[in-house]
Amino acid sequence: MLQSKYKRIILLLFLFLIRFSLFSQDSIITVLDSSKVYFFHNDFETKGPEFLSFIDTLITGIQKYDPLSRPGNYYATLGNVGLAHSNMIFNPYLNSGFNFGIHSFDKYRFQNDSIKHYWVGKPYTQVYYIMGAKKEQNIHIDHSQNVASWFNVGLRFRYVTSPGYYENQKSDDKNFVFKTRFQTKNYRYIILANYIHNKLKIEENGGIKYDSVFEQNIEQTRKNIAVNLTTANNYIKENVYYVKQLFKLQKRHRFRLDDQQDSIKNIPDRKISLGNISLSTNYSRTTYLYKQSTQDNNGYYLFTYDSVNPTYDSTFINKLENTFSWTNEDNARQQLLTFNFALKYLYAELSVDSSKRIYNQLIPFGTMSFTISDKLKLDFFADMIFGNSYVGNYNLSGKLSFFSKFGDLEYKITNALQDVGRFYTNYSSNHFIWNNAFTKESYLINAINYRYKNLQAGFSLANIGSYVYLDALGFPAQMDVGISILNLHLRKLFKLGNWSFDGRVIYQKASKAEGIRIPEFIGDLSIYYTKDLFKQAAIIQTGLDLLYNTPYKAYAYMPATRRFYIQNDKEIGNYIYVDVFFNLQVKRARLFLKYINLGSLFNYYNYYTVPSYPMQDDGFRFGVSWMFYD
Repeated sequence: MLQSKYKRIILLLFLFLIRFSLFSQDSIITVLDSSKVYFFHNDFETKGPEFLSFIDTLITGIQKYDPLSRPGNYYATLGNVGLAHSNMIFNPYLNSGFNFGIHSFDKYRFQNDSIKHYWVGKPYTQVYYIMGAKKEQNIHIDHSQNVASWFNVGLRFRYVTSPGYYENQKSDDKNFVFKTRFQTKNYRYIILANYIHNKLKIEENGGIKYDSVFEQNIEQTRKNIAVNLTTANNYIKENVYYVKQLFKLQKRHRFRLDDQQDSIKNIPDRKISLGNISLSTNYSRTTYLYKQSTQDNNGYYLFTYDSVNPTYDSTFINKLENTFSWTNEDNARQQLLTFNFALKYLYAELSVDSSKRIYNQLIPFGTMSFTISDKLKLDFFADMIFGNSYVGNYNLSGKLSFFSKFGDLEYKITNALQDVGRFYTNYSSNHFIWNNAFTKESYLINAINYRYKNLQAGFSLANIGSYVYLDALGFPAQMDVGISILNLHLRKLFKLGNWSFDGRVIYQKASKAEGIRIPEFIGDLSIYYTKDLFKQAAIIQTGLDLLYNTPYKAYAYMPATRRFYIQNDKEIGNYIYVDVFFNLQVKRARLFLKYINLGSLFNYYNYYTVPSYPMQDDGFRFGVSWMFYD
């Protein structure tokens, strides 16, 4: 009996230690607020003491559930959630290594760099459900828990489905992540791992046939409006396996994650840490399929090389990356000098129909940061590509940051030489075939940004040489003259009692409209009233979201290539999108109800962001987000 009693006591002590060892003196964190949830990303070892962030528990902005409509995002899209999109702000894709060149669905795909790894003391779950008109549904589930003090597991699931207002416009996007973290007791050895599964099934209708039917509201039942394609669809499937091992070369310092953390940020340590070494492996397999029956061989496409059989265009990409890096960054303290030196080996196989190409690349890259004083900091980044492709590509950038009581000022310069994505050079399908030899694109970008309290302002000037784009027929073309893009942006949040006015204005201008189409002005304003109720037991918020851009000849969309291209026939814009919303927060539950696109109630039927793809009509959206942390 006595031995049995001791066994039960020992077992209880063992379970107690497992449950609370995250808060032990050996932990990387010595003070952790158990009422909050922290997260970090897979590059946490390079972020210093600021590597942890808090999850967003605010009520503000919860009604902007679509990734394309999050604050600061301005995308042209096809009139339904989950479909292809194009950024209305010029933002070049400067990435080292193999790049296929299709990014029209990136906002609806999970990617390694965006995966949140949670640091929790208790199981954490968030459930987010949105319901809209025409059977639109969004489901998000995020969960993380410690199986033991040294082992964390988590998963994230997102499902977006919406039949759309028009025929053959349905989106069906599924994303899943399983993630895990292992660390030794002293946190000197850590493993991060995750598996990502993205599957997007997109119906492609090619837009409505006659814009006048919509603009004059001749047919109010949108499903009865004729579209260009009735059987076409795109299918994107991606499986990603990622493992990162990290070893700290010296004993890990302790630090506090509380109010004292802010006071140590400006006191860098003059001693140089030995830092960490890490090895990461990333393997991905991506499939692109475009399918269409012979019924859609109706002249929509300029070329149809096989009109007898159904269209079945396939692209397969297998990619393996191994990266070894050494950084002296320390998650416990600031340092005067920090660096991160890395070497990446990239192997890729690209199969377009029956054609297969292999790419081998060796990419050294690194960053260096100097804390000159408590007011001045200097950062550098550089990489270069060696191998059998993209040879000589490089990306160089430098940033000078100045901190003062009057705000933070930042100047950044970027110089890059890049090959275009392989989609632009070699492609073969039933409607498009090309084999191009383009010279490298060159970029020189100067940017200045200023931040002070609720004010943000910035300026950038990008000079581009040999820019590659898709012409009015949807085929790749290269500009033989340079082009400059000017961007000015301003954001200010005003608060007057319980009222808030959050406004953004963006001005941008391209010296040549031949290859780049962007609206000259974009304006975004949120006006809302926030009030605490029942001694702060609940919060209500109600207001308006407004969005406007000046008219311009926006990009058209090509379903068979999944890319946006130049068109010169239709000017769109000059329409104010107005949404009315009501948000409610009760403890950890947040709800919203909003009515979108009020302008359509007043018979203004010119709401496009992509030609021949009307945006959604007016209608209600309802959503609830609930966090469980106990």
